[in-house]
Amino acid sequence: MKIYPVFFLFMLVACDPNTPYIISPSATMNVYISGAVNTEQWIKVPNFSTYEEIFHLIDFDVNADENAIHPSQIFRHNDIIEIPFIKDTPCIAINTATFEELITLNGVGEVTAKRILDYRTSYGFFRSLEDLMQIKGIKEKTFDKFKHQICL
Repeated sequence: MKIYPVFFLFMLVACDPNTPYIISPSATMNVYISGAVNTEQWIKVPNFSTYEEIFHLIDFDVNADENAIHPSQIFRHNDIIEIPFIKDTPCIAINTATFEELITLNGVGEVTAKRILDYRTSYGFFRSLEDLMQIKGIKEKTFDKFKHQICL
């Protein structure tokens, strides 16, 4: 029992109270660019960058749908930006889709469509397509059925 006070006393003596430990935030962050690009890569961008601000840093493929991502979307550190390919059929934008549009997706019924709308009302726009898997009833298998039909 007497070992503990000696250990804590040793720790207090070893600490220098006059030297504060300062953590300074980084001015940059990393985002990963993938999908319809010539080179998938991590790029370093200023904090809280928008798609519009980093657009010039992306080496798009000739079949890239450059307008598929909202220009004012703000990215966070370690976000993955999936640039979609141009599709022959239009996609259903999950951030603006109506109930009727959502129930046309493979594997999405009326209950799941209502949950998507409720989630969007409660938490705001989806930041990635994979965020749909946070909704009850949508797991990876269901998501794989309709992921080619949707976009942000």
